[in-house]
Amino acid sequence: MSLKNLLTLENLFNMKNLFRLKSSFSPKNSFSMKNSFLLKSLFPTVLFLIFLAGSGCTGVQQEDSTQQLMASNFSLDSSPVKYVSVNGIELGYREFGSGEPLLLIMGFGGTMGAWNETFVWELAQDYRVIVFDNRGVGYSSDDEENYSLELFASDTAGLLEALGIPKASVFGTSMGASIAQELALNYPEKVDKLVFSSAVYSVDAPEAGYLKSMLQSVANNSGISPAIRKQADANLKWNGTYERLPEIRSETLLLVGTEDEYTPPGITLAMAEKLPEVQIIIFEDGEHSGERYFPEKYAEATLDFLKKEGPENS
Repeated sequence: MSLKNLLTLENLFNMKNLFRLKSSFSPKNSFSMKNSFLLKSLFPTVLFLIFLAGSGCTGVQQEDSTQQLMASNFSLDSSPVKYVSVNGIELGYREFGSGEPLLLIMGFGGTMGAWNETFVWELAQDYRVIVFDNRGVGYSSDDEENYSLELFASDTAGLLEALGIPKASVFGTSMGASIAQELALNYPEKVDKLVFSSAVYSVDAPEAGYLKSMLQSVANNSGISPAIRKQADANLKWNGTYERLPEIRSETLLLVGTEDEYTPPGITLAMAEKLPEVQIIIFEDGEHSGERYFPEKYAEATLDFLKKEGPENS
């Protein structure tokens, strides 16, 4: 099916400004919706259109060979680890590129070394990308305090403060998206645009059963490092943001894959109902934290969103 024919489906359903296919993305791998109010009942229709888009559309442009070579030679270790003191601990971080700041918040159990290097390299071509370790993992120290997502958000705000960054765009993946929600709610002055990859508004969400079971298993496993167990416990005790999501004033991009078992697309659609300014992209065959699997496409989606001027600037 051609892109032109897919676009006519939008008119047939009379959903102008509710969702649209973005021609800048490969129709084989992504479907884009922009909305101010999204009904859960549209989810079957959305998935139907995704699969139509994946079944017969081609035309992925070849990457420039020089850029491919540069990206393949990029390493997260190319930037030295630096440290700042925040909330009585030391946070380790790295920086790449230059320009407006873009802070990446890692997900559950991960360190800044777990970011996909192609993804970071792509973003760093246009932004000052900052990655860091949450407290207790990687290069960041810990204290005796129990973890909470609010505490992680406070650490993140402290990092921006220590770096002299008054405001930054934020990309959070998985637990990092939960931290980013708390950051936007508790420190709104520090957040420009938001990108949530594989987000959840609460581990008690109806579709998050697999995620909650995994976290419970980790929290109760004495063979796992204390910091990771405390991360799991923090997620399980989190009160969530569902009723508070309308308070987020930052423009927000939601990214999720059709094969995400931990945070299925239904959760993303439920969050979209609450967020005032939101855009959604659902990636066919994408798994949890899809930037690991489709780094170019996730970077392209993120950059397109960050560079697009809002209504107030257009």
